[in-house]
Amino acid sequence: MTTLVHISDIHFGDASPDKLRAASVALSRIGPACVIVTGDVTQAGKRGEFALAAAWFKTIKAPIVGCPGNHDTPMFNLALRLLDPFSRFDRLGLLSSWQSADASVHIEAANSARGLQWRMDWSQGDYAQPNVIEALGRLRTSRARHKILALHHPPKTPTGGGVTSEPKGVDVFARHLTETKPDVLLCGHLHAAFDITGPLMCGLRVMTVPSLASSRERGFGSGFGVLRLRSNDSKITRTIWRYREGSFNEVTEPSKGTLDVAG
Repeated sequence: MTTLVHISDIHFGDASPDKLRAASVALSRIGPACVIVTGDVTQAGKRGEFALAAAWFKTIKAPIVGCPGNHDTPMFNLALRLLDPFSRFDRLGLLSSWQSADASVHIEAANSARGLQWRMDWSQGDYAQPNVIEALGRLRTSRARHKILALHHPPKTPTGGGVTSEPKGVDVFARHLTETKPDVLLCGHLHAAFDITGPLMCGLRVMTVPSLASSRERGFGSGFGVLRLRSNDSKITRTIWRYREGSFNEVTEPSKGTLDVAG
């Protein structure tokens, strides 16, 4: 059994110290083989926010695979956003790829965010970026039983989602899924827990999690996901851990939402 923890949307600069301390305690209790971070590590991409993130990540004993989100660009430095929008995130040194010791699990993280775009809402993503397609290619050649891709943006806004996710290039991405379809696509951005399998993108299973520590809970509370994968079969189970009364604990709750999009 391989245990993974999926966290997202920490938003250092707007993150609750109490929730961060509680999350560190919970991660120590769980003892995951790997932690996956699906973006929006910071609130505004500031150097001080990344310094806080780096210090907290050092409290995690497991390897950390991560990708940036739209909040991880320097929001108030337009020159850097244009020329090198993710340099501060890159200096965190998070892994972009990880495989379990028994080679049964292979995780790839890729950047779906953009520093700037030719559309009004620059916070939206782009699935056709080369690093995303290249990550799919690495999963295609992997012999692992469980293949997981991590991106910040979900491929579409689910029914019941509290924030819009409309990345470009989903059609390009979907064509590549005919060659390689990961078992799970892990995402953030929505600040809510979804576990969706439907016609969108060849029936790819999409999981999102709540914000770990941001004040902007969007009505969905704070939390993270725990995935358990067995090496002898294809079953992947997920539970949600919620912050209540000063600590994170596993809860039983139905997944929310549907993706009402043909594909």
